[in-house]
Amino acid sequence: MPELAAITLVTHLNALQHTPLSADVAASQVAHADVAHHVVDPEGLLGLDPLRANDLTTTLLAVQLLAPGSWLLALPRPGALGVLRGPPALTTAALQAGAAVVHADGGWAFVPHRVGPAVQWQVLPAARPFPSPGSAEAERVLATEVISASRELARLDAASGARPEVELPAGVLPAAYPARQQRAAERALRLLTVAETALADDRDVLSSFAVTQRAEVLRRLEAAATDALCAACAWPEEVPRR
Repeated sequence: MPELAAITLVTHLNALQHTPLSADVAASQVAHADVAHHVVDPEGLLGLDPLRANDLTTTLLAVQLLAPGSWLLALPRPGALGVLRGPPALTTAALQAGAAVVHADGGWAFVPHRVGPAVQWQVLPAARPFPSPGSAEAERVLATEVISASRELARLDAASGARPEVELPAGVLPAAYPARQQRAAERALRLLTVAETALADDRDVLSSFAVTQRAEVLRRLEAAATDALCAACAWPEEVPRR
């Protein structure tokens, strides 16, 4: 899931900027179960070697020096780019990858590419992104959408069958984030995964009409969960630097 790599990077970039977290500890936590995370910076935007893959610790030290401030998560889909504002090269790469991590003031973005058990990040220029929606408001919208989806799926008789099994890592957000946002991120990621899994499997739906209507309901749920997840990953302004 590109979402997981991007969530981990964006939240640890924010923790690195706003708490005493060190670059080497952050790099270790971002890589976690992956074999390695490397960064390519072909335009030298972070002053990294443009001719080779750079290690994550070196990259995070460069971010601390050259790109202070907060970072935002984008999980773009065609017609729904989230906070992304371009340029076209970033938009295209992010759509292909399904995720991007963008500096809140623009200038830099990271786009993930999984290479077997490793992740390679590409640094690209970024326009100043749109503001992220507030986490509390995004949670309310998601809660409303969950109720609506449950009713619509029941009406369509399309909610039968086994509920998709969803395995998520414990602690989606670092402990530095407020507990409310940690819970919001876990719920949003779970619902996003459920919606994506259900969209990929309509074998138990009995009619073509129900298939179409069910897909529309699930896409609305997917969109609301995506917005809530991105909002939960944004660093809250009310939390002071530690």
